[in-house]
Amino acid sequence: MSASFLGIHIDAVYHTALVFGGAEYFFGAGVQTSYPGRTHHGKPMEVIPMGTTHLPVEIILEYLESLKEIYTTEVRVMQYELVTIHALI
Repeated sequence: MSASFLGIHIDAVYHTALVFGGAEYFFGAGVQTSYPGRTHHGKPMEVIPMGTTHLPVEIILEYLESLKEIYTTEVRVMQYELVTIHALI
């Protein structure tokens, strides 16, 4: 199916997210949150522990909120085009 849309075959488009504080943060139509493992992408194929942080959760949430101003639902397709972002396919 990918070849008909992209002109090349790819096996999968992987979803990357961060999970902390009981929530999963990911980019969809802007920065979004969900219960861990329950996004519209389905259950994760792999979960990779990335360690811990000593930053207060308030600082992390403030940073994520600032990203919402940059990565909005109005982000043009050219800025988040599958083939451009994942050019190493």
